[in-house]
Amino acid sequence: MRIALTVVAIASAALLSACGSVEYRDTNPAVDANPQCAHSEKPGELVAPWCKREQSANWELGGKDAPVDFTGGDGDED
Repeated sequence: MRIALTVVAIASAALLSACGSVEYRDTNPAVDANPQCAHSEKPGELVAPWCKREQSANWELGGKDAPVDFTGGDGDED
């Protein structure tokens, strides 16, 4: 029983992973490598735009933006 549940869980994860994707973006390594960003940040000091540390994730579903036809016809009308 436990093996069957494991197989179902793995199969479900494999099928659902094809439906979407997650893109992770992190600017920390680029900021650390930039010598212009090496100064110490003081409270209230404005940070240059290229020295901002940002993390973000973008989740996209695999579905296309095509409209769905709910008319019920098969489209082969003569």
